[in-house]
Amino acid sequence: MGLGENMILWIQALYTHPSARINVNGVLSDSFPISNGTRQGCPLSPLLFALSFEPFLQAVRDAPDIAGLRVGNTEHRLAAYADDLFFVRSPKVTLPTLLRMFAHYGTLSNLKLNMDKSEIMPVLILPREALALQSSFPFKWCQGQLKYLGTFLTPDTNDLYRANFQPLLASLELDLRRWALPHISWFGRINTIKMSVLPRILYLFQTLPISLPRLFFKRLNSMFRAFMWNGKAPRVKLNLLTTPRSMGGMSMPHIWHYYCATHMQRLVEWGNTASPKLWVGIEKRFAGDTLVALPWLPRNLASPLHNALPTTLATLSLWRSLQTKLPVAPYPSPLMPLQHLLVFSRHIIPT
Repeated sequence: MGLGENMILWIQALYTHPSARINVNGVLSDSFPISNGTRQGCPLSPLLFALSFEPFLQAVRDAPDIAGLRVGNTEHRLAAYADDLFFVRSPKVTLPTLLRMFAHYGTLSNLKLNMDKSEIMPVLILPREALALQSSFPFKWCQGQLKYLGTFLTPDTNDLYRANFQPLLASLELDLRRWALPHISWFGRINTIKMSVLPRILYLFQTLPISLPRLFFKRLNSMFRAFMWNGKAPRVKLNLLTTPRSMGGMSMPHIWHYYCATHMQRLVEWGNTASPKLWVGIEKRFAGDTLVALPWLPRNLASPLHNALPTTLATLSLWRSLQTKLPVAPYPSPLMPLQHLLVFSRHIIPT
């Protein structure tokens, strides 16, 4: 795998004849050899597993009988992070091939696939075909949503808000009521929102960049006001609390501004032609080559986006609404590609 001789020697030094001792109430047992696995809590353990699992993943990428999701010239078959996802078409052919490959890899590595924890979410499959697949393959079939890295994926993108953001509101409301203790100061409550509430909201903003209704932010602000004033009538407007301290405020997180910032971050990625992020290439493929210039074009010059993804439309809609309120994009913008300018200068056109 090209790890280098030194790296291999370091791993061998750590894992050649490893031993361990058990600490029971401060008393250490005698050393005993570890014959299977690694030391508990060893940071090398997940890295070694990733290295040992990579040959299987590469075999899946190269297997001719596995049909993934093709976007342009790129075929997406898997996403191997903390949880592994496989994207397959033609499940009658692909799933038996995957099971055979898992069985073969298991005999070589002593890894066993837990069918009870392996889930399948059918997308655009007829009910009759789905029932036939359920009876043929021993997976857990999801009913409407699949949990992946703390989010719930749904076959229909219109259900993402219901499956993720509505439960988040209910969970935050319960937590804020539980944390509303009378002895917590203003700064303590603001720090609670910063450290325990904002990361949970921001994670969904970044992983699921969809359009959110105004009601979502109104409900959040209502919960924040009740938490800050412990259920009593507010004595200071929320806008003042979210103002930076340098301007006389309390620097409480402004959730709407964070929502806008996450979408603007995506807009910057659109303009990065060398971006390694896969979602950028996918959105450009569906929206067309004009996605780089689209934010900087007036609406009458922009091409219609008939096939654009919902995430693309959400970011573009928010951007256009901000253009009318904030001086963020003069026309013509310095970021507009030259071929979209109405009048070209003779000095900037190569001859």
